[in-house]
Amino acid sequence: MKAVRVVRHGAPMEALELEDIPVPDPGPGEVRIAVSAASLNFGDIARCRGTVAAVMGQVPFTLGMDVCGTVDAAGDGADEWVGRRVVAMTNQSFGGLAEYALSTVNAVFDAPPELDDVEAAAFTLPFHTGYLALHRRAKLQAGESLLVVGGATAVGTAVVQLGVAAGAKVLAVAGGAEKGALCADLGASPIDHTSEDLFDRVMALTDEHGADVVADMIGGERTDTVWTCVAREGRYVAVGFNDDPESGLTGRPLRKVSMGNFSVLGVMLGYNEMPVEFRRFGLNTFPPAVGREVHAALLDLVASGAVRPVVGRRITMADVSAALDDHEQRRTMGRTVVEIFRS
Repeated sequence: MKAVRVVRHGAPMEALELEDIPVPDPGPGEVRIAVSAASLNFGDIARCRGTVAAVMGQVPFTLGMDVCGTVDAAGDGADEWVGRRVVAMTNQSFGGLAEYALSTVNAVFDAPPELDDVEAAAFTLPFHTGYLALHRRAKLQAGESLLVVGGATAVGTAVVQLGVAAGAKVLAVAGGAEKGALCADLGASPIDHTSEDLFDRVMALTDEHGADVVADMIGGERTDTVWTCVAREGRYVAVGFNDDPESGLTGRPLRKVSMGNFSVLGVMLGYNEMPVEFRRFGLNTFPPAVGREVHAALLDLVASGAVRPVVGRRITMADVSAALDDHEQRRTMGRTVVEIFRS
């Protein structure tokens, strides 16, 4: 099968090649998906470079965290999925940018029937992450103010829509007029970080109250400024770290959290029965039942028309390296999705 592979560490244009590799076989509790579409993720850039990302691979490996397709084979305990059109997060977040990919039963879900395959591939990771951030962790309430940092990113556009659907007053930080217009179209009040003072705009838009909830996809050097925008007893959720070369592993001064009287929350997408030994390494994912609950709620939102993935680009496997370069240079909006055409 064809697959987009990291064959050496470097910039995406140097690291990636389209190769022929064997079709994988599913093991117990796994399904094999004939992939029709797969999404790019900002973390793919760090995986290409061999720098810090949430999940790292040993060269050579196949990129691709989330896919849409049809289950064509299953291991023991997963037969019920054969023949179903699904969305899935791939095994250990690798292998999706290929004609066939593997996923565990805990990470595979029925695809929303209202979405085509490209939209469905753009749906799972952003909307599951956003729902967990806003509803499981921050417990966002109708009428509260929500500040989305990185509002034009794939996860950011999902969080904006989920916030609007929850009845929040949504503010979205993005760079430039085009990205701001996208956020406005989704129902948010845009803030252009390239030309506006973030603190002043948030205070003006919230009557000096601040944001009850902040969902931050970006992290990095602007985090301290973002923290000044949190309301007293508000909740800051660290969702992503696109501007942090250490992928969120750099320290931030906790004294500033105490001074601001707000809470800092974390969220990570993953549904597993986690052995207690993994807690020693700081890993404590949600159980599979939460994934099924979240997906059911999201299917209802899609069916009602309240949310829909923002697909910025539809590309082929041959275009992946150039598209990731555009991501790194902040020339993209929403989700970039790779259409997979099997030979």
